[in-house]
Amino acid sequence: HRKKTLGVFAVVTVLIFALYDVQIKFALSLPGEIEQLDSTQETLYMQCFESRDMRIHDTAFGTIDNPDVQKEFINASRADAASECRDKYPQQWITVRQEFHLSIIDLRARYW
Repeated sequence: HRKKTLGVFAVVTVLIFALYDVQIKFALSLPGEIEQLDSTQETLYMQCFESRDMRIHDTAFGTIDNPDVQKEFINASRADAASECRDKYPQQWITVRQEFHLSIIDLRARYW
């Protein structure tokens, strides 16, 4: 009976290592409140920046023939767009309740 149990354990172990990327990762988080960026606000900021960035590239490649000037125009315009979008959608920190969490082994599927 013991050999059968060890055989099943060995087969299951081999299957786990074959089908999953196994990482030993000790992570412990105690309950409490943590501050984190508001993901909704950051999504709005990224959408604003991406739409402005698309217009910047359309303008640069549609009206400027010199690649060096295009690069300078894009860099300067992107910095302005980032600043203007951040003014429109400033970073907001929110308090989130964090539960107790203990993780020792991290399994990630290899094939799906």
